Amino acid sequence: MAHGSNLLRKVAWTLLAGFLSFSVTGLLDKVLNVSLADQLIVTIVIGGVALMVQYLAEVERRLNEAERSQQAAVEELRRLLQRGFESVDEATELMGEIEQSAVRRDLLKQVIHRSAHITPTVLPLVQFLADSETKRLAETLQSLSDGHEVFYDGEDREFMLALTRGIKKSLLATSWATSTAAAVEFEAGFWLTDLGARYLDLQRAAVRRGVDIRRIFILDSPKLRADPDLRRILAMQRSAGIHVRLSDGSGVAQDGGLSDFVIFDEEVCYDTTPVTRREAPGAPWRLTTRIVLDEDTTRHRVERFSDLWENALPLDQADISQNGPAVITGPESLGPA
Repeated sequence: MAHGSNLLRKVAWTLLAGFLSFSVTGLLDKVLNVSLADQLIVTIVIGGVALMVQYLAEVERRLNEAERSQQAAVEELRRLLQRGFESVDEATELMGEIEQSAVRRDLLKQVIHRSAHITPTVLPLVQFLADSETKRLAETLQSLSDGHEVFYDGEDREFMLALTRGIKKSLLATSWATSTAAAVEFEAGFWLTDLGARYLDLQRAAVRRGVDIRRIFILDSPKLRADPDLRRILAMQRSAGIHVRLSDGSGVAQDGGLSDFVIFDEEVCYDTTPVTRREAPGAPWRLTTRIVLDEDTTRHRVERFSDLWENALPLDQADISQNGPAVITGPESLGPA
């Protein structure tokens, strides 16, 4: 349609130029003695020139448009090539980092391949969950690579179980049991939960691998020795092949605070920081979990555990059969360390 309009416009301008030239030569007929044949020749020449000028202008316009289009295409091609080279460089750099990483390459590649399966067609909440887990994994790897500490708000599950699966030499742990003035029946807490059972099973498997596992139960009151749940937990520990001792919590609290810790292979220290809920003052819960990677801090914890172990009593020397009220409380008593 546009091409037809341009053609009609050219024809109209050509006819107009011819008409004007014919009229002008007609007016000059008497002055210049122009014949009709000359008028027609001049009219045809001027009309042809007008048509030629229009076509030349059209050609120039199209050449300019073609040049602009070509420049735009070249710029787009340049951007695509640059983006492609950047992607290749980034992929090459990523593969180089994967090759240098101590993390198994097949696991890293699995993360990349399986993340590609989360397409834009998945539910928004599923996509948000995938983003959150990927971010958490990236932050954890960053903290581990920094080599200092990894913090987790609340009670951790995966870190503790993973470290227990991976130990090869030793596991050194302290477990606190606290009490209140109220005579509330003792709750076994962590060790009778699903997480506690899995943790104990992994320690049993580690003992079969030849791992030395030692645990000190720190009691803040001698009355706790008479509690049947405590004796049950101690029996569970011994049946798993764990070396267990009991310690008086009064001296320990003055020298280190109320905090459980686990040392894996004397290389990584796992701390939990308990607080007391206002609505249940006697029930401690885990506020923060901390994985310490610093060698000096871990060495100090190993030395502290050695001191506690030397001063603690083996079960065959500790009196855990005396009668008396059990006053330890809280769902996290004797918890995960």
